[in-house]
Amino acid sequence: MRKTQRSVQSLIATLALLLLPSAVFAQKDPGVRGGIQNTGGGLQQQGIPIPHPPLISPNPTTGVPVNPNELASFEEGILRAGQLESTCDECADVTDGSPVTGLGELDPMFPQFHTNSNGLGARHNADQCFVCHAQPQLGGSGGYIVPNPGDPTPQQAENPQFRLVPHRYGRQNNVPSFEKQFGPSREVRFKYNPDGTRDGGVHQLWTVRGSTNDPTIPNCALTQPDFEAQYKAGNLAFRIPLQMTGLGLMESIQDREILAQHDATATLRAPLGIAGHPNRSGNDGTITRFGWKAQNKSITIFAGEAYNVEVGITNEVFPTPTEEDPACQGPEKPAPNDVTRTDSDDHKNQWFDNPLHILPDWMQFQVMMRFTDGPAPDPNPSDSAKRGKAIFANVGCALCHTPQMQTAPVMNSPVLQDRPVNLYSDLLVHHMGSKLADEVVQGHAGPDEFRTTPLWGVGQRIFFIHDGRTTDLLKAIRDHSSPALSQYPASEANGVVHKFNHLSPADQQAILDFLRSL
Repeated sequence: MRKTQRSVQSLIATLALLLLPSAVFAQKDPGVRGGIQNTGGGLQQQGIPIPHPPLISPNPTTGVPVNPNELASFEEGILRAGQLESTCDECADVTDGSPVTGLGELDPMFPQFHTNSNGLGARHNADQCFVCHAQPQLGGSGGYIVPNPGDPTPQQAENPQFRLVPHRYGRQNNVPSFEKQFGPSREVRFKYNPDGTRDGGVHQLWTVRGSTNDPTIPNCALTQPDFEAQYKAGNLAFRIPLQMTGLGLMESIQDREILAQHDATATLRAPLGIAGHPNRSGNDGTITRFGWKAQNKSITIFAGEAYNVEVGITNEVFPTPTEEDPACQGPEKPAPNDVTRTDSDDHKNQWFDNPLHILPDWMQFQVMMRFTDGPAPDPNPSDSAKRGKAIFANVGCALCHTPQMQTAPVMNSPVLQDRPVNLYSDLLVHHMGSKLADEVVQGHAGPDEFRTTPLWGVGQRIFFIHDGRTTDLLKAIRDHSSPALSQYPASEANGVVHKFNHLSPADQQAILDFLRSL
């Protein structure tokens, strides 16, 4: 009798397990490929230099590599993007533009802790480009940085917006609660103005008030916006850094290629409710493609904007400071600040006759991005990842995350022309529904629309979704689904997410493994 009872109980338990939803089973995001401690900030703790951005590989069609001039500007761009910015011309620790080691390279204990450039804005989000682009190498997406660079005993790497940037040189900034020690680096936009009209613009996190290394601004009394009040009111829209790798390849894709790829999948997209459309320039009507909402036309515009909006440095593209308080600008700080050099000698590394010093920092930055290769996939993907690639396409993920496009057939840089770009994006914007809506309108991208995020390199990213809400790829996939509400249409991803949710646990796992192999 007892044996029979045990058999019945075992049968009931087995049936119960079979009836449980698939989420109970083992499908799980494998996590950052290589592990966080083997890249970015983890290497800093071990005293190992973070890898530099990867130089674009020779053209696979012709075998043509970058030419010597392109290589020289690429390497100079790395130095410029790594510079720690001071707030006045005489405040830099070393000669402007000089590598702080004196060896023609970045300080191996990146991020730099000696200022070797100037122009930092009175309001800013960062004080050097790579501080928000260091995962898994310089030029990547946001990652963790040691909060005490230069110290003989490095601390555990963390979000650089938690201690490093806000308190550099004694600056008196309050860190908002949404900047977590081991969370994403978040840029802040306000959704609405006090009068109810749309805002959508970036509100810089930090000010230079209290800087101990700038005697020209002792009376700077800038205060930060009341981020906590706006956060509690639900008026903040967050953005996290995207990778800067492969952008020159993406820029080299013609509009007609983007539209042709879109047209080719029309009959497959329609039953799943996937539409998508380009964001376009308000000036010439061509397709814009950079940023979370594809709001920027080119990497040149992106570079100029990033210097001004994120670092507060004025330039030829954005010549007006985001903060003009004279007490916080110093008496002799020119605006625009970072401009094409015309000096008659090289005492500040800005000699017109030195070809590597003529271009301003922001322009060398875009040259670096232009010749940075795309993220490299796992050279030895697992069998599950290989199977996941086919399943990824079969359920419809590839209808938006277009695996490959081709660059223009003829370009001034032969290394960029007529070559495949394995970006996994259609570079178009799509309605993503209420769950992802951020109420920010940029160009033709509405409050719930976002560009299809390129998936190359996703295997080594820490945070996902535009606001960095999760580190879990499985949650990121499911957050793509939203029902129609009065103010938003249904997410265009609903049909594909529905198909994903009805895959077997093994097939869902295969897709996760495939994504982490990219």
